[in-house]
Amino acid sequence: MRSLIRWNPQRETALADPLRTMDELFSEMWRGWPSFFDSDTRRPLLRPALDVVENDHEIAIRIDLPGIKPEDVKVELEDNVLTVSGEVGDTIEKDGDRYHYRERSYGSFQRSLRLPGTVDTDKVDASFDNGVLNIVLPKLPQAQPKQISIKAGKK
Repeated sequence: MRSLIRWNPQRETALADPLRTMDELFSEMWRGWPSFFDSDTRRPLLRPALDVVENDHEIAIRIDLPGIKPEDVKVELEDNVLTVSGEVGDTIEKDGDRYHYRERSYGSFQRSLRLPGTVDTDKVDASFDNGVLNIVLPKLPQAQPKQISIKAGKK
C-alpha cells in the first residue's frame, strides 16, 4: 500500500498546462506590489519614458510625449526638484463607436527628479521637438572639471 499515491487533480492539470503554472507563479510573485492602475478609474497610470544624460557641462533630460502639444506640458523647478506634468487627452470618440480593443492611455501624468546642487537653475532650457521634450540643465562653473597643467620639475 505504500506505493499508492493520492490523486491530485491540480497536479495533472499542471503537467498538462505548464503555462498555467507559470501564470500562477507570476500572480503570486506580484501579489502585494503597488498597483499600476489608478485606484479610482482603473486606468493605467501614465508614466512617460525618460532618459537622463550627463556630461561635463550639463545634464540633459529627454521625455517621450507623443501626441501632446507643448502648451499641455508644464515644467517646474523648485528646491532642486524638476517636475514635468501634463495631460493626455482622450482619443476622439464619435457617437455609436464601440471599442473592441484599447491600449492607448489618457489622463494626467507627472514625473519628478531630484537634481544635484551643481545645476545652474537660472539657465535651464526646455524645447519640444517631434513629441520629445528636451530639458537642458547646465552645470555651475565650479562643478565643471578643471584642467590642471603639469610642470616639469628639476632634479
